[in-house]
Amino acid sequence: MPARSGQDYVESLRKRAPRVYLGGRLVTDVTAEPIFQEPMRAIAEQYDMQLDPAYRDVMTYPSPTTGDPVSTSFLIPYTRDELVKKRKHFKLRADHNFGFMGRAPDFMNQFVTGWHLMADRFARAGALFGENATRYYEHIRERDLFLTHMLINPQIDRSKTSAQQEDPYLHLGRVGDTRDGIIVRGAKMLGTMAPITEEVAVIPFGGIPPGDDAYALAFGVPSSTPGLTFICRETVSPLPRSRFDHPLSSRFEEMDCIAVFDDVLVPWDRVLVDGGRGSGEIINTLGADFNALLNVQTSARLLSQLEFFCGLAMRVADAIGITGFLHVQEKLGEMLSHMEVARAVFYGSEAMAQQLPNGVWVPGGPGLRAFHLQSGRIYSRFVEIVQTLAAGGFFYAPSEADLANPELRPYLDRYVRGRAGVTAEERIALFKLAWDVTGETFAQRMAQYVRFYSGDPIRLTAGFYAQYDRAPLLEVVERALGRRDGEPIPISPDNPGATIPYQPDTRGMAGTYVQTSLPAQGRGRG
Repeated sequence: MPARSGQDYVESLRKRAPRVYLGGRLVTDVTAEPIFQEPMRAIAEQYDMQLDPAYRDVMTYPSPTTGDPVSTSFLIPYTRDELVKKRKHFKLRADHNFGFMGRAPDFMNQFVTGWHLMADRFARAGALFGENATRYYEHIRERDLFLTHMLINPQIDRSKTSAQQEDPYLHLGRVGDTRDGIIVRGAKMLGTMAPITEEVAVIPFGGIPPGDDAYALAFGVPSSTPGLTFICRETVSPLPRSRFDHPLSSRFEEMDCIAVFDDVLVPWDRVLVDGGRGSGEIINTLGADFNALLNVQTSARLLSQLEFFCGLAMRVADAIGITGFLHVQEKLGEMLSHMEVARAVFYGSEAMAQQLPNGVWVPGGPGLRAFHLQSGRIYSRFVEIVQTLAAGGFFYAPSEADLANPELRPYLDRYVRGRAGVTAEERIALFKLAWDVTGETFAQRMAQYVRFYSGDPIRLTAGFYAQYDRAPLLEVVERALGRRDGEPIPISPDNPGATIPYQPDTRGMAGTYVQTSLPAQGRGRG
């Protein structure tokens, strides 16, 4: 099946019937569950967009296998123009939901595309595993399936490795193997959108410590696989929730789940790393070069959010007539300057794009990664500014039902309006939107999500330092100390965007296991 419609997606999900628990009850049909209706509709809209004549040239490309149109998310850019097309595709999809759906299909589409591009690294344990990486990518691409991923072990006792836990199958691990595949048991988190996805991709994040080879597993299985159960967190968007009173949280709730694997059979053709001897080393040395393409999708979403918040802050300030105050202008200027730096990095990395030895074009330089590492702090600051501008105005924003009451409406029109020209209904709607993204439970979940989107921000930022090419900067200091007198001053290069090479032994804290990540008293204990 080529690029499909929203209805195709919903029908596929209905037939698959994943095992999902929500609020203590088994959901027998996720497509009929009220909590999932609007998120499912939002995903269906994205599928429909790729068939819309206004978007399909950007959102699809001919399958190299069939020639049918498939999602540009899967496109491997062998030219600079194809890299630009991917950027346009990712930004368009992010703009659809203002960046508030971090695990829409395009993210995982690029994720498994990266698996395919690293097929030779999975093949180090056997040719089958590399072939599986490519086969799985093609399987998802040609069927246009919606995936989630499971990367992180449950936070049970983080002073111990997986093998040191009181039960060896608290964390997802290999039980054994059969002629048909491997048997896995245990739990993984955090399956964002899992109840309304069709496939689950599993791979460890943060590296594998010595002695934990059995937990070094990479595979993909259908969400409806026997023995796989999803347990949902409490919703951050409880019903009923109207579009007027809750403009974004009514539409974009991304349910998070823990996944329990109860002796699940993973067929051999779905296995990329099997948890056997040496599997930890494979996971720890996969490399990070193709993450540059995934960073395009991630940065597109973050930029969409920054653009949204800048527009929102200016509209809130204008609605109540405070844009003439110097301190308000300073805050709005701060937001706009952050946004423009983000835009420069986003589009600039494309201008510095480079071609890898295998012919794949990737964004140049570590700018997208740096932008991502700063996004949590910037996002929190944007939320703070909107809260400051709105102030107590949040607390007298009547509901849609109040506006519909003919006895109350005259009071609201008189006392809850904004500056001249801004009606009560316009002002209330604007403040509802601002509260939805800064004060609601939905907003708190999003703020936490942005901070921990790719794991521990402290470890990731330290890893950025560990991987960085520091030599040119240190040379500047050498010149300042007079140790390079008589040598020519380097002329800045035409393209300073060096790519991150495949460095299996020097990936730093971002991807490999670091012994010092465990407290001293926890290491070496049984």
